[in-house]
Amino acid sequence: MSEMLGNQYFLARKYSLAADELEKALSKNPTSKGIRRKLIICEIQHGNINRALELFVSLVEEDVAFIIDADPIMDDCPCPELVYDMEEQFSDNKNSLDYHLKLAMIWLYCDVNKSLQYFNLSLSMNGDNDLIKKIINHLTSYLLKQEQT
Repeated sequence: MSEMLGNQYFLARKYSLAADELEKALSKNPTSKGIRRKLIICEIQHGNINRALELFVSLVEEDVAFIIDADPIMDDCPCPELVYDMEEQFSDNKNSLDYHLKLAMIWLYCDVNKSLQYFNLSLSMNGDNDLIKKIINHLTSYLLKQEQT
């Protein structure tokens, strides 16, 4: 029930309510990649960057292509709209680590190269962050594999 309600809130772009329901659903099904993929977006929109990053890292480590291959129409992924809105609305925060992390995570749903660009900017702001290094390594490995096929 929680996942269905969370999905409805997600479709309605009520991210805070969706996050609450999707967290409940995730506690019942912690391996669900679909729940985590939506919950990352909800947590970013709700301002919970650390929780979003935690979910993001777990999903990237497990199956980075699951995020990259998200279909904006079939998965009702709002990311194409969100990235441009975020870049515009929060442009005053360009020196903020949170700004770059938000965009880095959201861009992965749309463009792996732009995501990698923002993660590298994040790393330059916080060079000792092992999570960011781990994500960059996963994305770089993914791109190298894609070039080889």
